[in-house]
Amino acid sequence: MITYRSKRPGGFTMIETVIVIAIGTSVIIAIALLVYNFNKISAYNTISARSSGSATAIMREIESLVLPANAVLQTHTFPNASYTSTADSLVLEIPSIDISGNIIASTYDYAAFYIAGTTNLYRVLQPNVLSARVSGTKKLSSTVSSLTFTYNDTDFTKVSTTTVEIQTQANAKQDILTDRRREQIRLRNH
Repeated sequence: MITYRSKRPGGFTMIETVIVIAIGTSVIIAIALLVYNFNKISAYNTISARSSGSATAIMREIESLVLPANAVLQTHTFPNASYTSTADSLVLEIPSIDISGNIIASTYDYAAFYIAGTTNLYRVLQPNVLSARVSGTKKLSSTVSSLTFTYNDTDFTKVSTTTVEIQTQANAKQDILTDRRREQIRLRNH
């Protein structure tokens, strides 16, 4: 007996083609969502690190000058401006140091921290001519949304600690990321 086989034509049927297109489209959509979410998370982490890093750097800078300071001054006149210690600015008298870090007797450097504009925090430093510290104004941050200095005494000659509270803010597309830090810092010899 002779059997005849019907020959199936080569190629795909319509159903097979639709299934392949559906699977391919699903894979492309899944990859696109993964890339979108990865970019969104990456941007969020970058902005978060910027806000948090800024707050940390500001606290370190303030701490590096408050800890060795002799006094919080009510006011001091720098070459370009006069600054007064208030709730949003801080003026310090710091013993001058030589290149080895040793204190130079009876000589002082002066520093002020202040907000300019709405979000910019600056530090100005006026060292004694014998001091190893470098003079000038340095922008510490452009992400400050609030800064508050409080003092443990209203008489600035008796201030022994200052409390610094800072909040930084950065925008990540629709999100606003904030970082708040608060630290009480004791002046030297107190």
